[in-house]
Amino acid sequence: MSIVDTCFLIDLIKEDPGAIRFAEDEPVLRTTSISAAEFLFGARISMRPDILDAARGFLAHFPILPFDTEAAILYADIAADLRQSGNRISSFDELIAAIALRHNDAIVSRDTHFRAVSGLTVIPY
Repeated sequence: MSIVDTCFLIDLIKEDPGAIRFAEDEPVLRTTSISAAEFLFGARISMRPDILDAARGFLAHFPILPFDTEAAILYADIAADLRQSGNRISSFDELIAAIALRHNDAIVSRDTHFRAVSGLTVIPY
């Protein structure tokens, strides 16, 4: 199983060939509560009235991993380490990385900045 980030969800719904290929080859794709929130926020602020319902329906196809206490501990370590090294990434992406590490899984993303997170495997598509 793999954990997909927000950009993958967006690319998949936009029918990006790389995202579609990856989804076809991977039987179960999970995402995080943080990516779900970002995805739904984008739908919510869109000018299309039907997009929020479509986004909710789309997300229903993905098991959504929560941000829990163990992920919070990992997030604190990730954010502190990146701050100390001068390599901060967005707080949302630090939270997503923490959830992936908490579940001992890789993150599927085209965002290369995830590679700054020690111990996190990033799978491009």
